[in-house]
Amino acid sequence: MSEVSVWAYPWDLHDLGLNAALTALSDVGAGMVSMATSYHAGRFLQPGNPRRRVYFPQDGTVYYQVDPERWSGAEIVPLQADIVATEGDKLAELIAQRDQGGAGVSCWTVCLHNTRLGMLHPAHVVRTAHGDPHYYGLCPSSPAARAYVVGLVREIAERYRPDRIELESPDFMGFSHGYHHEKDGLPVLPEDDFLLGICFCAHCLVRARAAGVDGQAAQVVVAGLLDAAFARELPEAQFLNFPAEGIAAFARIPALHAYLSWRSEPVTSLIAEIKSVVPTGVRVLLIDFEGSWWGGVDLAAVAPHIDGLLYCAYFTEVSRIVDLMSEARQRIGPQKTLIAGFQLFYPNLKDRNDLAARVGAASPWADGFNFYNLGLVPAKRLDWIRTSLART
Repeated sequence: MSEVSVWAYPWDLHDLGLNAALTALSDVGAGMVSMATSYHAGRFLQPGNPRRRVYFPQDGTVYYQVDPERWSGAEIVPLQADIVATEGDKLAELIAQRDQGGAGVSCWTVCLHNTRLGMLHPAHVVRTAHGDPHYYGLCPSSPAARAYVVGLVREIAERYRPDRIELESPDFMGFSHGYHHEKDGLPVLPEDDFLLGICFCAHCLVRARAAGVDGQAAQVVVAGLLDAAFARELPEAQFLNFPAEGIAAFARIPALHAYLSWRSEPVTSLIAEIKSVVPTGVRVLLIDFEGSWWGGVDLAAVAPHIDGLLYCAYFTEVSRIVDLMSEARQRIGPQKTLIAGFQLFYPNLKDRNDLAARVGAASPWADGFNFYNLGLVPAKRLDWIRTSLART
């Protein structure tokens, strides 16, 4: 039987009622809930929530009961969301239900994407070649940021013992899709977008130097490339084979290419450190997607340190899902869990037949499916899940 889960926010579980929500998910074939246990800010239109139709979640908080003693002396610590006290610990309730034979529980855990913490700890955020901070992204090279993420996952895993933990954003947050009201009048080309997301914070430069890589030389190069882009009257691509060739497109600039080749190390080692503290029986899955190498994810290097992959194909054409899922399976091997992630948003997803086609394309390689998101779509649209699973 495929492992089928639906992403859900704790406030939706509260407003729908936990039992009613679990019944609705069971009715469409989902035997697991992927609940947000650490999340960022946003503005959500929620047709699937009967009470909070538009909701602004508390920025950069966690949705479980934090044990302050675990965080004694830590520089960066989690903030328990207010609704945990006022509306209950939904993670604990889900675990209790599971232990009585109910749905499985997966902890959807946002790692480094946290504006609240970035504003509080600017010395530990991603910084551009010009030294400008990306407040929405803690840096995976920062010892304090790494300790925060490892401690967060360890606390969840040890205290709650979910079936699995889904790691979102344990890598470098890029320039786009990180903050609200983003403005760009150039417009930014893909190569500029990528270059603006390369981190040259003090922690990265120290870590790169320890690996024998001259990060400062790469920083000078990237700052110069960006300055030139900002000086042009109109955008003009300088790396014509980017992004198709990945970091190989920058091979003619040795200092930059060397830094980009090193850049996956902080991400890989952070994920390995996370995995090392998670108790046996709790699986660690990396949430991945096409182009994750932009954030420093080297899937081949990461694969030995995870139990599986949750590969999101939200905007992928059906014709390409086969190749991407096949490649993901080859990268992680036959023994690891591979979950295909799909969204239920219209018009990106046209109808139930569209979803069924996507699920069918992924099914030869996937061990299960995740669907996004319980409260963000009309309740009737959840039935598309049932239809798609029935056709596999």
